[in-house]
Amino acid sequence: MIETRLDTVRRYHERSTHHLHRFALGPGHLDWANQPDPFRTYEGAPLVELPLAGDELTASWDDLHRPGAIGPRPLDRASLGAFFELALGLTAWKEYRHARWSLRANPSSGNLHPTEGYAFVGEAGDVPAGLYHYRSRDHVLERRLTAPASASALARLLPSGGFLLGLASIHWREAWKYGDRAFRYCQQDAGHALAAARYAAAVLGWSARLLDAPGNADVAAILGLDRDEDWPGLDPADREEPEALVLVATAAVAAAGAARPVEADLDALVSLMRQGDWAGRPNALSPEHVGWPSIAAVADATRKPRTDPAVAWEEAAVIPEVPGLPVSALRLIRRRRSAVDMDGATSVPGPAFYRMLDRLIPRRRVPPWDVLPWAPRVHPLIFVHRVDGLPAGLYILERSPAAHEALRASVRPTFRWERPPGCPEGLGLFLLEEGDARPFARLSSCHQAIAADSSFSLAMLADLGPALDEGPWWYRRLHWEAGVLGQVLYMEAEAAGRQATGIGCFFDETVHSLLGLEDDRFRDLYHFTLGGAVEDPRLTTLPGYSDEVRRRPTLFQASQRSRISGRSRWRESSATRGSR
Repeated sequence: MIETRLDTVRRYHERSTHHLHRFALGPGHLDWANQPDPFRTYEGAPLVELPLAGDELTASWDDLHRPGAIGPRPLDRASLGAFFELALGLTAWKEYRHARWSLRANPSSGNLHPTEGYAFVGEAGDVPAGLYHYRSRDHVLERRLTAPASASALARLLPSGGFLLGLASIHWREAWKYGDRAFRYCQQDAGHALAAARYAAAVLGWSARLLDAPGNADVAAILGLDRDEDWPGLDPADREEPEALVLVATAAVAAAGAARPVEADLDALVSLMRQGDWAGRPNALSPEHVGWPSIAAVADATRKPRTDPAVAWEEAAVIPEVPGLPVSALRLIRRRRSAVDMDGATSVPGPAFYRMLDRLIPRRRVPPWDVLPWAPRVHPLIFVHRVDGLPAGLYILERSPAAHEALRASVRPTFRWERPPGCPEGLGLFLLEEGDARPFARLSSCHQAIAADSSFSLAMLADLGPALDEGPWWYRRLHWEAGVLGQVLYMEAEAAGRQATGIGCFFDETVHSLLGLEDDRFRDLYHFTLGGAVEDPRLTTLPGYSDEVRRRPTLFQASQRSRISGRSRWRESSATRGSR
């Protein structure tokens, strides 16, 4: 019998599932000599130095969630620098003895960072039109493509003040450590990157929207990932898998349907890429590689064809939210960290808990959920351990009222489905079962104490059935949605003075058994935990960037300089300046 693409996806999901007495296939040991380079570079590509975001970006975290509260910044080199720093840039370096590793605005499973970012710009101040790769290590753009003389066609496709953000994955970076399960983690990390980019855009008063129509082949062509001539002598495992295109623009332009011209004329955009001048050769990431055929198979099976743009769905209207602290969004994004241990004592105040859950509900023009063009399909199952005013136990949050009947029909009929005390009207939170959930939270998260020592932890249930019937590529998208959920929880934890972390190792079938799930519709895709973090005093924390990078003029300084001189004095580096 010929296996269908959907069969391949289901077989991969089962193969990569951790069971209580059997883990998914992994490498067996960490081959440190072949650990992949966490930074992709393009040797020979002209560099554009970017400044860091300055303190003049004074928007509060709550401002980001109030449509129209932040005026849009113009698109130029300085604002591009702020965007990429807050979306994909380095936030710190950690040191322990002779080991040194970087932290980023977009978290990653195992801190391996498989997600690469690109920008396709038309009119961007003194940044020439073309395609750029973002090198996070040095906070520079590497110009891969110089737009042809017919760049006016690009201006017609992209809205004024807008650019395309491209995301791609390098599966080998995750497979080196996690083996078969790595494809799942790459997709979750892509979701985290989507949310981080949306938050970064919001700080600048911009919008961001995932383009629904392009297929993976379109993304590959537009990002130059299908150019075999750029990869001579490199192992195929070092190549990048195209994931997504996001239109970043001012809120006013996006609201007017700015994505439609881009999605309606993808052929013109792809044709434009064939006409320009390309530069740069990608670096090798490891001396040797290990092949994972199951990852190659599921990647091929989940590649999306070009489709019609998504039909807009009815998002919830913006409603008043629980008042929060006027914390700086800039500082909050820069200080986000993944907790490595929890204290087993810290609780979360009830109002803060409800605020966090409220931020998981998609609302019109409110980041980060307006980056996704589909209705919610992932719903958190919450293990409440220490939330003031709430009994400990098992809860579920319905992120859309439309999911209620399907969820209730799928789980055990003995569950209570009671509204907890003090729950805000309109928030679909239900108590399923009261009691100490810590032992099960720890067990289901591969016996990890951090899932029980937190204030609460959760499992993300994805509505796989109807989604995969629409196309196998929804397997990627459901993991993206789970990653966006995780990024919201990261940021809301920081805003509440707590910390969080994603948990990639979990026994999904154990969760399914607890709920009484008997079919393949709702599946556990991602675990998360949030509470009082325990810091490791042995680690030294250093700034994300060198003094040289930090001295580059910020948004305010650049505008002052421009007014004084009458022209920009930014310089484009030679191809040799970015490496340190």
